Amino acid sequence: MTNPTGAMRMLLTYAVCIPVAITMGYLLTNPLDYGTLGFLGLLFAVIISPIFIRWHYPLLVFGLGCPMICFFIVGKPPLAQVMTVMSLGIAIIEGILNSEKKFLKVPAMTWPLLFICAMAYMTAELNGGISLQTMGNGAGGGRKYLNLFIGAATFFALTSQAIPRKRFYLYLMLFMLPSLMGIIGDLFPYLPSPLNKINLLFPPSQMYEDGVSIGTTRLTSFSFAVGTIMCYLLARYGLRGIFSPQKPWRALFFITSFLLSLLGGFRSSLIGLLMTLTMMFFLEGMHRTRLMPLLLIAGISGGAILAVTSDKLPFTFQRSMCFLPLFKWDEEVLLDAQHSSDWRYRIWAETWPKVPEHLLLGKGYTITAEEYSFMGNEIFDRNSINSAEQSLAVSGDYHSGPLSTLMPFGIWGGIGMLWLMGATIYVTYRNYKYGDPEIQAFNIYMFVSAVSGTFFFLFIVGGFSGDVTNFAKLAGFSVAMNGGLAKRPAKPAYNPRIKPLPAEAPQPA
Repeated sequence: MTNPTGAMRMLLTYAVCIPVAITMGYLLTNPLDYGTLGFLGLLFAVIISPIFIRWHYPLLVFGLGCPMICFFIVGKPPLAQVMTVMSLGIAIIEGILNSEKKFLKVPAMTWPLLFICAMAYMTAELNGGISLQTMGNGAGGGRKYLNLFIGAATFFALTSQAIPRKRFYLYLMLFMLPSLMGIIGDLFPYLPSPLNKINLLFPPSQMYEDGVSIGTTRLTSFSFAVGTIMCYLLARYGLRGIFSPQKPWRALFFITSFLLSLLGGFRSSLIGLLMTLTMMFFLEGMHRTRLMPLLLIAGISGGAILAVTSDKLPFTFQRSMCFLPLFKWDEEVLLDAQHSSDWRYRIWAETWPKVPEHLLLGKGYTITAEEYSFMGNEIFDRNSINSAEQSLAVSGDYHSGPLSTLMPFGIWGGIGMLWLMGATIYVTYRNYKYGDPEIQAFNIYMFVSAVSGTFFFLFIVGGFSGDVTNFAKLAGFSVAMNGGLAKRPAKPAYNPRIKPLPAEAPQPA
């Protein structure tokens, strides 16, 4: 017997699919230009829109950790920004249509983010507006404004709903492990055509014109991607769970990923890891356990082995650890690291005297046509005499958190950033202190990440627009995983009319 409802659905499906197929076939016979691609993209988005409407939040969490670039969109935005805009828009519409779907309210984070967005918009308007070179404008720099606004919106997209406790570990994997796809970027020299076209989605960190030599070539994308495994293990199990005698494979994965992450040769990565491990060690109370003497013995033994073999390690390993005193390092490694540090010091020394000029009104992110042309033709040289005039400095990338804040946005940017960092630490601390004990390892890791991120921004390396995104993402995911801001347990009200029961007298034997 025929089902009328099923037959009607089949007819409607054919009525939609057949005209779409005919239209797409006709368009594909013409040369592909931006108009055709735009129409095809819009058509494809309409077809898969039910998937985005139903699964926009998991796709958002996945996109925030995935390093993919949407090369087919003007400006080549990262997937994280595309998913933030789409998910937040869908969440707002759902909230309008359904009063039961409400955003998680955390005023401690909402106000500093709104202040930063308003401050950045006013600064942009007072400096000539927001100009996008990709849209044909003469000036540039508008991309950083968009990064800043979308970065702040990340918090509101993440807090559009609470993550169910039964899906906690699934969302933790979606949030962290997609970063492993960054390894694809460093596979560029090994992928034959046409497989290397995948690097349109995952661009290589560098072009490797001289080839790749493991241990000598700094594999940037690979290093950060593998480091994600350590972060996931720390957030999932904590130090106690990683070094549990019953689960030795966890420690093996952790140590292996640590060694592979040294192929990037980044001192800041190792400093950040050491800070994270130290704070988590004490917050988890491991200094009061029997593991303390074992870790001391392991540390002394490791230090003795490193003292003997330090200058014989691969180049990238030595470069990651050359900040450690009392060890012997290769002269080439020390020279390369010193050149990098001297370049940063020159930028800071030559830029700080200009800060007072921009305290009340920052210079913003706007880049004139002359500066933009200069940036495109300049050859990057760390040995340049005036580092403050190089393209990185002109674009606002000073490799310094305070400089990247005060130069474009003045004292108002400094107030907003300090407010945001303090709010992020407060939110993650509350969730660590009063959150569900079942996810304590996760809450400890998020709190430690907020503290170490603040330290890095202030004293080591940072960028205003990028770190606003990082702090917003950190706090937003912590709030979503905890179902809001954890509250202090209520104390029972004292009632003077209720007298405590007297203690029972001991019975005679």
